Amino acid sequence: MAAATFKVGDTVVEPSIGVCQIQGIRQMIVDGSNEDFFIFQATNARVMVPRSQLEKRGIRRPMSKDDVKKVTLMLRMPVTPSRGDARAQYLEYQDTLRSGDPARISKLLRKLFILDQSDDLKGKEKELMEQARKFLVEEITYIEGASKTKITNDINESLRMMYKKKVKKEKELPREKAARKV
Repeated sequence: MAAATFKVGDTVVEPSIGVCQIQGIRQMIVDGSNEDFFIFQATNARVMVPRSQLEKRGIRRPMSKDDVKKVTLMLRMPVTPSRGDARAQYLEYQDTLRSGDPARISKLLRKLFILDQSDDLKGKEKELMEQARKFLVEEITYIEGASKTKITNDINESLRMMYKKKVKKEKELPREKAARKV
């Protein structure tokens, strides 16, 4: 969505603060040139972002109800997290959160949930997992008009279902390989 189509009063998602409303547009002089800054207001935060940075910062309209259904279905799809360089992985996780992309954040949440269930979550990853969950909960709550508790429970149930599928599939693989050898 082009930034030019955003206007005062629109509801958007600003990845660092979540669902917010455009409160205004202020022109300011930065490094000798005029630039428009969008003023985003969330429940507990206010952020000013230059027009030139809107796309780079991942500012977008909220998901549609169909998008929410897709994300909810994604949360039930098992993934296989990999372990690499801890610092590089942490930076990748942070980049995913900053993107504000619900599909990417859903995948990140699934990876971290699996690591958590297998007691392999390290350092600040638990915090990142909670940030990812909170991001999805806030936006889905806004779209669905349901309580945060209900949406949190729905997401947690989807993650539990995903983990059970993954464990079941992993148990079946050795049996399938043994059956092929016979």
